[in-house]
Amino acid sequence: MPVLCIIGAVLLQAAAYGWLSGRYDTSGSLYLTCSGFALAALIFNVVHLARRRIDGGERQQPAAGLLLAMNVVTAVTFLGFYVSLAWIPSALASGVEAAVGPLAVALLGLAGYGRRATAKGWLASAALIVPGAAVAVSLGDGATSGNGLLLGLILVVVAGFGASALAVISAELGRRGVDPVRTTAHRFHLTYLAGGALLAVEGGPGPRWLAELPVMLITGLTAVTVPLFLLQFGIQRTDPMLAMVLLTTVPGLTYLAETAFHGGFDGLTFALVGCLVVAATWAALGTARPTGKPHDPALGSGGLDEKTGDSSVRA
Repeated sequence: MPVLCIIGAVLLQAAAYGWLSGRYDTSGSLYLTCSGFALAALIFNVVHLARRRIDGGERQQPAAGLLLAMNVVTAVTFLGFYVSLAWIPSALASGVEAAVGPLAVALLGLAGYGRRATAKGWLASAALIVPGAAVAVSLGDGATSGNGLLLGLILVVVAGFGASALAVISAELGRRGVDPVRTTAHRFHLTYLAGGALLAVEGGPGPRWLAELPVMLITGLTAVTVPLFLLQFGIQRTDPMLAMVLLTTVPGLTYLAETAFHGGFDGLTFALVGCLVVAATWAALGTARPTGKPHDPALGSGGLDEKTGDSSVRA
């Protein structure tokens, strides 16, 4: 079930982004994304509070530090990716971010954050770099050169490590028995505020933003809010390496959806995407392992510290 939720999130996000491709400029895309983040916070806070009332205020697992870490890392990941678009195309940025994800999980585990990657995990993360990068380059026409390209790539690699850190923190939240509804309710506050600030700096969402708001909210719900919750639900119950392996397919599947909706088929890119999907499937089958039972506070701390978000398990 958790893996199916991640796959569902990947397919829904790829289909939505493929359909939306070319419909919005940079400001419109940012407006849409912020709408989706704000909707996630609103909807899941309402659901979370309603469930608490029904449960009679049942005591929740302590997770303030982890949820704060989710807020900060989500915002840093989003900002790193978005700012990188000043120098590199979005397709190249998303491809590189996805390609480095599994390797970032392995390196974080080596540093003591999360579980250490198995030999198969290291092999899978290394093997996915090549097809992932090839797809990114194939999709990344229009990139700048020189220092701009280098800076854009550095920012998107930071975003890739941020996405992997989110997977590690999410897995720890799952082990502690924290409800994904609660996580989603609290995860995006810094992100939609940062996105709104960026939108204001760029001159706002345009003169017709109020008239476009209903469409933006509906589209944001479908393209952003629902996939993010499915992903959060699955990733809290799945090994971070497996989750990031599955997410490497998003740029390629988005290209396939874009081709299906808008045309522009390219044989080489299609072949590279096929290789990436096959490699990701092989890697997913080889790296799947259980995440463990939810954490019992009576047994002491494990993984990431609930107050600070720091790792307390170094092996």
